[in-house]
Amino acid sequence: MTGTEPTMTDKWTIDVSLRHEQYRVRAEALLRLEDGGEFVGVGLAEAGLRESSNSQIGAYLAVTRALSDLTAELLETVASDVARSIEAGGLLAGQSAN
Repeated sequence: MTGTEPTMTDKWTIDVSLRHEQYRVRAEALLRLEDGGEFVGVGLAEAGLRESSNSQIGAYLAVTRALSDLTAELLETVASDVARSIEAGGLLAGQSAN
């Protein structure tokens, strides 16, 4: 590759929302694809005390778990897509069997 090849750019957006409840924090990570597809990951964590210096730890943990759940959703979709491609009689487009 010379660096002059045309490139294709997709824009995927992740929105993270937090809902603080009395004893827990719920995070939702929503991945939006350009084609309108969406994936969602959810994470929960204990809320902790709002007045403490560690009040954000529960939020951080909930977001981390939501992003991890989102990752699992994407990996599951990829595995399913690969399996369907193989069942259809071929490898992924552009790859050869070596």
